[in-house]
Amino acid sequence: MGSRTHVRTSSGRVYPGSCRITAVFLLLLFSVLLLIPAVFAGPSADPRKQPDPASIRTPTLVPSPAVTQPPTAEPARGNRTSLAQQLRAIDRPKVTLPSALFLLILAVAGIGLLAILYFLFRRWKGIPAGKNQQPATLPGNPTLVGDTSPPVPEGSLLPTGPAVLFPPSLAKRFAHAEFVGEGGLARVFRATNTKTGMTVAVKVPVRYDEATGTHFTRDIVNWQGLEHKNIIRIWSANILPVPYIEMEYAPSSLSSLAMPVPEERAVGLVLGIARGIAYAHDRGIVHRDIKPENILLSEDGTPKITDWGLAKALDDPRQSSMIGFSPSYAAPEQLAPHRFGRPGPATDIYQLGMLMCELLTGTTAFWREGMLDLTIAITEDEPVVPRWGGRHDDDLRSIILRCLEKRPEDRYSSVDDLIRDLEHVQAKGW
Repeated sequence: MGSRTHVRTSSGRVYPGSCRITAVFLLLLFSVLLLIPAVFAGPSADPRKQPDPASIRTPTLVPSPAVTQPPTAEPARGNRTSLAQQLRAIDRPKVTLPSALFLLILAVAGIGLLAILYFLFRRWKGIPAGKNQQPATLPGNPTLVGDTSPPVPEGSLLPTGPAVLFPPSLAKRFAHAEFVGEGGLARVFRATNTKTGMTVAVKVPVRYDEATGTHFTRDIVNWQGLEHKNIIRIWSANILPVPYIEMEYAPSSLSSLAMPVPEERAVGLVLGIARGIAYAHDRGIVHRDIKPENILLSEDGTPKITDWGLAKALDDPRQSSMIGFSPSYAAPEQLAPHRFGRPGPATDIYQLGMLMCELLTGTTAFWREGMLDLTIAITEDEPVVPRWGGRHDDDLRSIILRCLEKRPEDRYSSVDDLIRDLEHVQAKGW
């Protein structure tokens, strides 16, 4: 959006993209200057075909006799060369170039023009310069935060990691940006706020289309007013100069944990997440995309919910046009709303139960290879929750199975009721 491109040299210095345009212009000018003498001069003619001055015959004046001779017929103009023309051919020889030099100039000019066309083609295609070209897409998740790229040189605003560059228009606001994760709709960078000096996470869209804009706008609107210790906090957000969200930085996520985890750890994590979700429900917001990748862990291990792009206000009558939830964590009403009703607070309860199942058993309650088979299993089959042999195996399995009921009305009536049962198990000790 009006940002200038930059060129990084091997020495690490950054030059504006206008330098490349100047170089192309000078190359074009040089090629044209080479072509001018070649076009107008042409290759040298054969010297044997030049007129010989000795062969030019000067007419001799003979006195006319007394008797007037009759006029003779004048020869045709096209069959003779006038003396003036022959003299001009001698006095003004044609400027010529040797044939070898003529061919050399044409070759150099042709190579220059081909180079210009090549640069213009790469610029039109958007191919970056250099050998280390960036991949079109990278695996990851928009909320996964961690050290996945090499350190950025000190003082550099435009990182050179294996992923994409940080938006140059945000470089004055955020320094030392490092790419840490990407999902279907957004990328996340770790950076330093130049005003506060804080380490923050900066989320920017992958594309600039209608679907991404809807997701990103919903993310900002639903998330910005939520302030809870179990919810990642937004520090700032804007749509100019490019859409971005500056948020609290967390070094890892639940997806980085080795599962299964001990009962005490699993219950503590789910309790923290449930309290954050209950806080959002009290303010009329449902998340609808709870999964390990969307639960970040702070330095002290506190779980924090992120990525509210699929969240929805409870009083919003509009149907969501986006399908962005994780299939293995999808509730029946997300897959078949005509049978089970519209997603709502019970959807978050279902996903909390699925998350606790994976934390305790290392797997989700439904697993199929294809999307169709998985959809059928979620909407038709009974959930499979293996036993893990813990002290509170029966109590926790009962909580999980209640969360995973097919019909939303058969689950816990609220997240507060789920929290109450988990606190009861926690009070029994480990």
